[in-house]
Amino acid sequence: MSAATRRNHLIWIGPLVGFAAILSYFMVFARFPDLRDFPWVNFPMALLGVGLSATAVWRAFRRSDIFRGKILAPLGLVISLIFGCFFLYYIFGLSSLPGASDTTLQLTEAPEFSLTSSDGTTVRLSDFQGRNVALIFYRGFW
Repeated sequence: MSAATRRNHLIWIGPLVGFAAILSYFMVFARFPDLRDFPWVNFPMALLGVGLSATAVWRAFRRSDIFRGKILAPLGLVISLIFGCFFLYYIFGLSSLPGASDTTLQLTEAPEFSLTSSDGTTVRLSDFQGRNVALIFYRGFW
């Protein structure tokens, strides 16, 4: 193979690394809270995929005497950027939204219970007999 016909393998390696960053996040790393909340492993992998694709474009246009791929290299970069942007949007956009809630209220009669208030007094549900009481269970997001 002559020097003018060398293949620019980074055209495909970049998007594959970006796709592997997304896939491995959902299949492996999302199970661990430290790696789910901020993707310490997958974020650099996604950046590496974009960097490899950018290097492929640089090779194709600046070193065109050695490497091929003037059409496919920009396409690989666009694919890597799409993967990277999707990943960032999911991690920092969608995953920080609170979960979907059912907006309909279901009215049921609660069993008798008692709780200790912040000032130490005991409050019973029967203390509110004859009045409407709403019990709201909120799954906090922090």
